[in-house]
Amino acid sequence: MVNRKSSIVLVLFILFIILFDALQQKYYIDTFELVPAGSVSLSALLLSHIVRWSVWALFCIPISMYAWQEFGKHQLSIPSRIWRNIGILFALNFIFCLITISYISLILNGAEMNSATASETLIFMLFQKGLSFVFSGCLLVMLLFNRSRTMVIDAQWIEIDSLKSSGINGSATSPNLTIKIGNKLKVIALSEVTWIEADDYCVKIHTEERAYSLRKSMRSLEKDLEEHSFIRVHRGALLNMNYLDHIDFSSSSIKLQDRSEIPLSRSGAKELRKLLKED
Repeated sequence: MVNRKSSIVLVLFILFIILFDALQQKYYIDTFELVPAGSVSLSALLLSHIVRWSVWALFCIPISMYAWQEFGKHQLSIPSRIWRNIGILFALNFIFCLITISYISLILNGAEMNSATASETLIFMLFQKGLSFVFSGCLLVMLLFNRSRTMVIDAQWIEIDSLKSSGINGSATSPNLTIKIGNKLKVIALSEVTWIEADDYCVKIHTEERAYSLRKSMRSLEKDLEEHSFIRVHRGALLNMNYLDHIDFSSSSIKLQDRSEIPLSRSGAKELRKLLKED
């Protein structure tokens, strides 16, 4: 899911924490003589921390799958409800992860299984691993988010490869859009574009199947597409006349053949009337 460099950074970070926690725990044990000398080795401490982080990794699988799936569904921005759901899932995973680790620790240490020892162990794990687990979980989610945004940009980066038609045996070939998806190029005929929508510093190219983002101004697109049945009907909309279904001048809206609805400005209505030769 995440790229190689990000994965390496996350793994190295966790390995560093495992080593640091084990060395710190070994230092406290030896310095304050918490257990008989030599009864706890560094390797045993490292193993216990590896087990705990392995459990953490297992509990991170569902939240990673959910986050990755939702990030991939939304091309422009992530709705607040998705972040809220991720936060709730993250909190639940965190709680159950600490409970599981606490019981595993009790079993491995051969401690008595009762509510008192379980509570004490849970509190100890909360202070020992809580901050590390939360920080690492947030880092994982952000890595997934950044990777998904990178993939969206790669998938949506559109270059208008050729808008000038060329003659073949006296007929003109259909101009097309070349869509760059990673290292691949996908060609979409300009005739498949239903309308173009302004979107901050970019535009959204709408087809009947999906929409793509393009870092280009509406003004430049209007100039490029004026010879290809596109007309500016609103400051935020370019219409492909081939997909026009009907115009409602009273409500200042346009219906397309795919049931989409786009706004209509006064100047756009004037241009449409002129184009359709309507008084």
